[in-house]
Amino acid sequence: MKKATTWWAAALLVLPVILTLAGCSSTAGIEGSSAAMKDAEGNVQYSEYVVINNPKVARGLQIVELTSKFVGDLLMANIALVSKYSDTEEYQYQFSWFDGDGIALDPEAYTWIPFIMYGNESKTIQGVSPNPAARKFKINIRTR
Repeated sequence: MKKATTWWAAALLVLPVILTLAGCSSTAGIEGSSAAMKDAEGNVQYSEYVVINNPKVARGLQIVELTSKFVGDLLMANIALVSKYSDTEEYQYQFSWFDGDGIALDPEAYTWIPFIMYGNESKTIQGVSPNPAARKFKINIRTR
């Protein structure tokens, strides 16, 4: 009986921490990431993923494509978006750039940039890494 009481007490202490962390992760709304890595032969291998942190944002906005390529030595990101709402919505996006080891490059320079999606609009957002060491990017999108 004492073990069950201890377990419940521990669960009640941990639950607020979990809920707080879950609430913090939802501020980005939608998060997309892509990586462009060169193999030994010089071929570029790409990977991408999308994470939904806020279902409300995801109901109205969808990332339909994440692509990246090198323009000279700099990584360029293209993100195709589609509005699933018929009304105009205001959002913000922020690019983060990472080297091949996943280390953030110039994180103090990351800024939120506002943009508008009109009803059922398709739009492409582009970004170019400020640093030639970039091999990965992440975009965070949130409501304004």
